Amino acid sequence: MKKPRYQDFLDELASGLKYGVFIDDTGSPGLKSTSPNLHPQRKSWVGVVVPPSQMPDVIEQLPDAVKELHSMTGADEFHFADIYAGTRKFKGVNLQMRLAIFEFMVEIFRTYRFPIFVQTLDPNSLKDIRDRGPFPDTASLFNLKKPEDTALFFLLLRIKWHIEKHRTCRFETARVFIDEGYMRQGTAISVPAWKTAFADGLLCFARSSLIYPIQLADFAAFVLNRTQLLVGKEKLNSLDKRLLEILSPLAWNYQNIEKRAIQLKN
Repeated sequence: MKKPRYQDFLDELASGLKYGVFIDDTGSPGLKSTSPNLHPQRKSWVGVVVPPSQMPDVIEQLPDAVKELHSMTGADEFHFADIYAGTRKFKGVNLQMRLAIFEFMVEIFRTYRFPIFVQTLDPNSLKDIRDRGPFPDTASLFNLKKPEDTALFFLLLRIKWHIEKHRTCRFETARVFIDEGYMRQGTAISVPAWKTAFADGLLCFARSSLIYPIQLADFAAFVLNRTQLLVGKEKLNSLDKRLLEILSPLAWNYQNIEKRAIQLKN
């Protein structure tokens, strides 16, 4: 197979021919304030699935949203850990504007109802899985002795099954983009066994500044991690409470994690 051109894949998505799957990772390794209910070495992968009918809107509108972000803040992409903390490109941007960015992104997810899938593993949970019975050490590019690799492998399986269950015909497949880091920008790995759901069996690794919809996954990953950390805090400050209020409607987009109701007292 010749080297894939990501622009060709974006053109497919813009034409509404395929699902878009966008994946990012999250976690808080070494964070001293991590809740005792969360393993400090946990690794989470978060995937946003965009149906073919919605992909043209996403491809058309996200670049305009990024341009608007740049005009307001000088930033060239939505990077939500920095937006929340007011760091890097968002240093000096006032809090109300930063919270408005979160409100804007929540509204996008509420409007389009993008399904979000999550897979988290830590050394203990992976050991438990492996101790239950025969479990391979590797699968394609994945080292299944590592929580990071195994969590990504399981997440992709979840998304594959979702697409196979909900697509309108068996020929509909997805273009899969994973934020660089696990592998460098421009790398595309073929997993032939997954061709039934993922176009050409490809997993494509890219920068979110180049493949804009990965920024949807960055948001979903941030929301997961930040919400878990805040719910585990003994006492929430006013900013914590306001952020949880903004993010709470997004809970219904997450397909495979437990949802809890909490009371935010003044």
